[in-house]
Amino acid sequence: MQLAPRVPASRDPLVDAGALTTRAWFRFFQLLQSSIEDAALQQYTVVQNSTGTTMPKGTVVGFAGVGSNNVLSVAPYLADGSTPTLFILGVLAEQIPDSGSTGLCCVWGEVSGIDTSAFNVGDILYASPTVAGAFTNVKPTAPNNVIPLAAVLIKSATAGVIFVRPTIEQQKYYGEFSKTSDQSPALINTAYALTFDNADISEGISIGSPASRIVLSQSGLYQFNATVQIGSTSSSAKTVWLWFRKNGTNIANTARLVTININNGYTAVAMAEFFSLAANDYIEIMFAADDTAILVDNVAATAFAPAAPAIVLAVSQIQQ
Repeated sequence: MQLAPRVPASRDPLVDAGALTTRAWFRFFQLLQSSIEDAALQQYTVVQNSTGTTMPKGTVVGFAGVGSNNVLSVAPYLADGSTPTLFILGVLAEQIPDSGSTGLCCVWGEVSGIDTSAFNVGDILYASPTVAGAFTNVKPTAPNNVIPLAAVLIKSATAGVIFVRPTIEQQKYYGEFSKTSDQSPALINTAYALTFDNADISEGISIGSPASRIVLSQSGLYQFNATVQIGSTSSSAKTVWLWFRKNGTNIANTARLVTININNGYTAVAMAEFFSLAANDYIEIMFAADDTAILVDNVAATAFAPAAPAIVLAVSQIQQ
């Protein structure tokens, strides 16, 4: 980190008898110009340690609140999905002692004098999902945060250099949910909410209470793709309606109809929609039938094929 040059002592005159800049002042102005040029290539911000322990130079840090004197408070960042990607800040350019101490965090430019011996020159470094404040050169995968932070310029245990450039993409949320039990209508032409019993994979999206609700923790544009497996227990023709509800209200033009007239047969109905949702909104899949000899049917695995859940619902955040 380039420090500003020290002003010459008072005993050093600015100019000599020939009105020429003295050597001390000439050197000062030369270093000052160099320092200004270097500063244009580096961007730092003052941060405050909020952890209660020393944070070494080269620590990857994220936003942890606002400290005293309205200074950003930081802590070692762990990219395991527990903290939003937007909380990442940069890399400490100097060691910061115990809580309340302040120091510089590099958000763009070089950080030198750190241990890069585990990596190779040219490696792209990511925030580690397993060690808080550390780097990894292995790109993380979901549900971990994927945050490219720096590139290795010099490999060394003591004199390593990296170029810091956090690439912050907002974390997008997703989920896949299934129903592995049957559900039938008790009455004809009556709306019922389909329930779920498994969150196969999820981040920021969950099964609510009651279990018919798919709850979104963050606002955004979401895509819902559902496959509902309909079974019939008689050969008479019967019609099934399926549609989406948002926060307890039917969503216009989302209904799908299927007529089934096979005994002990199955029909899969696909549903795909986009919804713009606020934080904590919930979506439900509703169904109704004109015959009670209908069920949303889970089929067990066989010797040659896996189980076929009654419902599989995939939800993806398309835009923040």
